[in-house]
Amino acid sequence: MEKTPQSKKLIGMIAVLLTVKLPIIFKNQITFVPLLKLKISNKNYFYIIACFSLIILLVSILLALYTITDNYKSLSYLGKAYGINERVDKIYSLLKDEENQQRGYLITYRPVFLKTFNYAEKSVNEEYESLYEILKDEREQQENLNTLRSEIKLKMKVLAQGKKYFESKKIKQDSLRKILAFGDLIMDNTRKTTIKMKRAEYRRFGRLKEEAFHKSELSIFIVALTSGISILLLISALIALRHEYRSKVLIEKKLIASEKLLQQQVQMLNVSNKELEQFAYVASHDLEEPLRKISSFSEKIQLKLSDYPDEEVLDCLKRLNTSVARMRIFINDLLNYSRITSLLDINETVNLNAIFKLIIEDLELRIASKKAIINIEPLDEISGNNTQLRQLFQNLISNALKFSDKPFPEINIKGKYFSDEELNKQNWVKDFNAKYKKYYCIFVKDNGIGFDLEYLKQVFIIFQRLHGRSEYEGTGIGLAICKRIVENHGGFITAESELEKGATFIVCLPVNK
Repeated sequence: MEKTPQSKKLIGMIAVLLTVKLPIIFKNQITFVPLLKLKISNKNYFYIIACFSLIILLVSILLALYTITDNYKSLSYLGKAYGINERVDKIYSLLKDEENQQRGYLITYRPVFLKTFNYAEKSVNEEYESLYEILKDEREQQENLNTLRSEIKLKMKVLAQGKKYFESKKIKQDSLRKILAFGDLIMDNTRKTTIKMKRAEYRRFGRLKEEAFHKSELSIFIVALTSGISILLLISALIALRHEYRSKVLIEKKLIASEKLLQQQVQMLNVSNKELEQFAYVASHDLEEPLRKISSFSEKIQLKLSDYPDEEVLDCLKRLNTSVARMRIFINDLLNYSRITSLLDINETVNLNAIFKLIIEDLELRIASKKAIINIEPLDEISGNNTQLRQLFQNLISNALKFSDKPFPEINIKGKYFSDEELNKQNWVKDFNAKYKKYYCIFVKDNGIGFDLEYLKQVFIIFQRLHGRSEYEGTGIGLAICKRIVENHGGFITAESELEKGATFIVCLPVNK
């Protein structure tokens, strides 16, 4: 197959693409590297091949669409050309038939031959208008169209005069010969014009046929070329995938080994944590008995020495009892912390309204002494562990009462559902990746002393305190217990706060775990 100019250009473009040099910045200098010699990783190489394949596929599709559209236009014009020639022939035939009708009248003198004139005139005009609509934008046929129109008008005028002459029944041979001769001359010119129009259409059709042939030839060449390039790219992609697969297998082996090591370490860590929890529980439990004895003996000594004149001794005994009481609270908190475990059932139905009602009853005396106002909006039922969640919210309300310097402390509690997407958009969500689609968040807001948000992480760490014992009592375990309970339920706890403007603790628990 002979290469067309278009195919030669295409080959030249591909050759240029394969030999093009890309600018690479290396050590602050621009170095030009040929595309074929550029070292690319398997992954990036695969992406480049995929892009090239996609481009080639798109080019092939566009080329196919263009070829189909162009061939469709050629076929449409073929039908159009046949329609043009058919109308040209019909116009000539109608004029010729009407002329023959008048000559039939001369032979038979039957009036019926003269009655077809109006129909013929109407038909000729309709066919010409249709022909004009088709060819009005074709420059090559403009002159022929105008000539044909003039000849049709002249011929119809001659036929009209002949009809009128024949209907007068005053036929003379000399006049008849002139009318017939002039009609023959017009018909001969009309025939020549129609032949010119038909030849022009045949020439145009020939040109379109030749163009369509060259385009089809180019299409076949491009399809063959793109198919060859696609095969080469496919082979390259398979090689890249083979290398990528080997690398992936090696990485997977390393990951499996690392995962096994991690599982062993996690198992060891869990064992260590259980031992520490057990130790904390046993140590706290064993400390209770001697502490109880110290408290009992101290109280007895204080009673017997109530009238003792030495105030220093009495002050030491008072401090001893205070320390014992603080130690007892510390041990109880430590026991509570060690008892919190993820092994408890967290799929119980928890009625939050009932839980908060029990908490308010338990803290009734403290609430009354503080003259606190507690507002609780209706809350939904959730899944969790009743005991742990009661302890969680009791700790939060106790903290709100403790860290308040207002004459009338106010605590507001409400709940709201969040999707994982909505949750990630909240400003108060920090360092938490939502694992579930939906969460129910409970907000516990107070108007207390608040704290600086730079200490947000610190407040949830065990034994961490932001205030001294002389300012506010406590062991620094309460919020650590809250954090552990929430994590056992697959959620998270955070806070929003500002000094002297109160704090809002936010507990988010997953729904439909």
